[in-house]
Amino acid sequence: MSTPTSVNQQRPTRRVRRKAARPQEIVDAALQVFVAKGFAAARVDEIAQLAGVAKATVFVYFESKDALFKAVVRAKIVDQLTSFKAQAASHVGSTRELIVMALNDWWVRIGATDAGGISKLMMQEAKNFPELAAFYQAEVMVPATTLMSDILRRGVQRGELNDIDIPNTVMSIMASLLFLSMWSQSYGLDRPFCGSLISPDVFIDHQINLLFSGIESKGSVPCA
Repeated sequence: MSTPTSVNQQRPTRRVRRKAARPQEIVDAALQVFVAKGFAAARVDEIAQLAGVAKATVFVYFESKDALFKAVVRAKIVDQLTSFKAQAASHVGSTRELIVMALNDWWVRIGATDAGGISKLMMQEAKNFPELAAFYQAEVMVPATTLMSDILRRGVQRGELNDIDIPNTVMSIMASLLFLSMWSQSYGLDRPFCGSLISPDVFIDHQINLLFSGIESKGSVPCA
């Protein structure tokens, strides 16, 4: 007869669970500090304090502040892009529906969160940290622009969109999202320090209507 497994053997201890959660807690804290202070001014000891760990513990998981920043970008932005890419690949509806989903999904997953501040950070500090800028270009900007290019190309091939300048159309779409994110981070949406109130849902819907007034094919029947 086998010996019953004890409760302590069945469940990880509180200390083990806490240790397993530390990398994510450090990443979450780092995101807040990077967005609030910028990369240059962010201090690892401040990140550690916010995460509730010793400064040395941060370096157990991340070899440098650069490595920690890359981990933040991968966890908060790259993973979201990868997830949406899988959704887009299985989409069977119209290209307009796919673009509506893409823009609103981006806002919910990234723009409306602290991760939306990373775009602002990169625009401010990219020239001072070229290695991080190259990393961000390779892991965020290239995949994001490629994904949107593929979505627009799908629409052209299906006869839903005109034969458009895809690279510049992608930049127009991303510019509107970047504006919304930076406005939110800099001024606030509900009670902005300056300017008008902006509803993200209304703003994104308006941008989509403007976009499709220029690129949507008026005479062709979309391919099945």
